[in-house]
Amino acid sequence: MRFVRWSRSTAASLALVTLLGSATALALDGTAAGQDAGRSVLSRFGSKSAVNNNISLPMTNSANPMQTVNGATSFTATLNAPSSAKFLELFIQPSAGGDLQQVIISQDLDADGAIDNVYTVPELISGVCANGFISCAAGSWSNCRHFLWTSDAAGRVTEAPASITDLGGCYCINSSCGSNLVWVNSAIVLKDLGGGIVTAMHAGDTAFTITNVATDITTITYYGQVTTRTQTASTEVAALASSPTVATLKGYYTNWTQLTTLRDSAAVSQSSDPGSFYYQIANSGAARQAQGKVSACTMDRAGRVDTATRSFNDSGLGQLCTDHLVYLRIHKVDEVTYRLQYLDTGPSGANSAHNNCNDNPGGDGWHTYQSVLLGAPDPAKLGQLMAATFTMNNLGGPGCTTASASVDGVLNGFDASIQVGMACPDRGAQWPTFGWSYFFDFKEDSYTESVQDDCANLSTNPDCRLKQEEIDGVMITQNFTPTGFTPLPSCKDFTGQVGTNKICRDWWQKKRSYVCGSQQYDFSNVATRFGQVVSSTDATSSSLTFKDPRLGAGGWTVADGSINLPQREPTAECEIACKTRTAKSDTQVTTSGSVTDLRVPAISYDIFYKTCIANSCPVEPGEELMIDCQCLNEFAEAASVIQTLRLAGKDNVCSSGRKQPMQSR
Repeated sequence: MRFVRWSRSTAASLALVTLLGSATALALDGTAAGQDAGRSVLSRFGSKSAVNNNISLPMTNSANPMQTVNGATSFTATLNAPSSAKFLELFIQPSAGGDLQQVIISQDLDADGAIDNVYTVPELISGVCANGFISCAAGSWSNCRHFLWTSDAAGRVTEAPASITDLGGCYCINSSCGSNLVWVNSAIVLKDLGGGIVTAMHAGDTAFTITNVATDITTITYYGQVTTRTQTASTEVAALASSPTVATLKGYYTNWTQLTTLRDSAAVSQSSDPGSFYYQIANSGAARQAQGKVSACTMDRAGRVDTATRSFNDSGLGQLCTDHLVYLRIHKVDEVTYRLQYLDTGPSGANSAHNNCNDNPGGDGWHTYQSVLLGAPDPAKLGQLMAATFTMNNLGGPGCTTASASVDGVLNGFDASIQVGMACPDRGAQWPTFGWSYFFDFKEDSYTESVQDDCANLSTNPDCRLKQEEIDGVMITQNFTPTGFTPLPSCKDFTGQVGTNKICRDWWQKKRSYVCGSQQYDFSNVATRFGQVVSSTDATSSSLTFKDPRLGAGGWTVADGSINLPQREPTAECEIACKTRTAKSDTQVTTSGSVTDLRVPAISYDIFYKTCIANSCPVEPGEELMIDCQCLNEFAEAASVIQTLRLAGKDNVCSSGRKQPMQSR
């Protein structure tokens, strides 16, 4: 029995050793497999461009298939609609005077992945607007003309002449307003130009939806999808089945008030629902922590039009002399003076005025029965006469028939006469009686405005600093630094009962954000604990020991800590790498001449840093090995290159018109 127990124990021990050995082997194999998988994933998704090319574009562009990580299988992964690799690209090139001397718009109109429309703006661009641009004499703000972005039914963009009142959010970019404004703020300039162009495209065709925007110093690129054939979410997914249809979503583009209403309604309904995303984000720790640190505010100029009505009217009885017929009219003397007149005639009409009545009113022969004075107009108001009527009723008497008539100077025209339907056929002059009345309706539109300043407290608070300010869409301050842009005045239309008032102001809305307070956090205790833990760390092959100081009610106490470490592979202090270079001849040509004329010697080198494989540098044909495999430290060279680039970028285009030496400033 003792032998059996020993055998069982021995077998168990051998099995355990075998399992431990297998576990060690599995751990080593798992590490290698993990490293291989990591390298494979990083090779496909390890950079911004790789994510864009291998995820974003395949999901939004049918011309780019999605691939598995190993690249062995390709498949279509477009989310919901036909798309284009890029449906719009805008390139700008500033001149020495700061104007944009070249602006090229490239478009993919049918979303087939190929650019099929390229348009070069034929004007200098001296000022940028939210919906157009301003073109002036080079480097100045004189002889300026104004243009709106527009597009045809197919979406082809061009510019159309406009007036300054048609533009909004304008600012100057050439040297008459500052130095290097475009280069310093190229991202803002590209965004504003591109936004206006995309808006013009949407005005003609709302089929495109933007999925991504990419910019560099001279180019902005818009990626998008065509929504005309997009399908609404499947009805099997209850949460998505209630989503608006594609037609409804497109309708929001021209009915933004409905979208705003629905947005506010959704926010109200979800603000009390703890399960909604809105509630969870609004009440998250990050949102609560952020309160009081950054404060946003607006200053709004609100205008409105009120219409006032002034009425003038009177009535009475009268008598006149006529041989046969009577005409009436309203004579306009000027904008505020009107005369109510009649003309008596014989049987032959107006050619026999005052026949047998022996009266001579003078002038053109018309009798002025009443005068109407409207009063002097107010130049600050928009006024208009809306109605002006003169009525003769029940005109008749012995020897005459009876009739009535009315004339409206606004509708019929002033000084336009009409014949009263009455006639006096008896021989000789007759004396019919009549009732008379007039009614004049004059309306005036009065424009008033007010400014609601929600930034007053923040702007006067010495603990608050202005971080960002946007005036009518023009970025004035960004990240605590002025951009140098100055918004131009813009105009708005306010319509009343009389007409449209075009009001122009220096600004209509200012959006600001302030950073208030200087919250100080005391990390000294954390630093004390961290510093002692790190300095006391001692690692062995199986454990990690350390001293852990802790601050309690009675002061600092030190506890011993220990962590069991798993088996791990030895690691090098750095990744073994090598340095190579390849000679190249640079033959580029600039406005200053060819590179060979400006650089001696003309030959330059491309420098490469490579990871060594099996302690061997993978040198390719034509490459020269400069530093063989080792732990490289090229910080000094990297710092020199960055400094050179920084200084070269100070004014490498000589925007002042004169070449400048490279200097630190």
